[in-house]
Amino acid sequence: MAESLTALVVDDEPDVCWALETLLLGDRFTVVTVGSGTEALRWLKESEPACHLILIDAKLPDIEGVDLARRIRSETSCVAPLILVSGYFYKDDSLVQETLRTGLISAFVAKPFRHDEILNAIHAVLSTEQDPH
Repeated sequence: MAESLTALVVDDEPDVCWALETLLLGDRFTVVTVGSGTEALRWLKESEPACHLILIDAKLPDIEGVDLARRIRSETSCVAPLILVSGYFYKDDSLVQETLRTGLISAFVAKPFRHDEILNAIHAVLSTEQDPH
């Protein structure tokens, strides 16, 4: 992968931002971290379509992660895959299942996550996205 991909990490916990940023940098990503949905939307509107992947915390101080995902799709032209990262929901939660089924989010990773879990999810959604239909 010669070209660097840009990932946006949206999480209000500095430790989680740091962990995800460290993992992604090791995976040759350029990483932007923001602590709220408002900042995420502002950054996306200013920099689109330069984002290839977005990791969203399910509970942000200003918006629910799923609502932010909807707003990213409706208010920006960003089509990057969205991965919901949560310490509140589980994969079998009805909201998580619904957003995965409709394609609003491409993957779900529960916190605390193992490094390989998050990297596997990232590689899975990116290889799906780059597949010519």
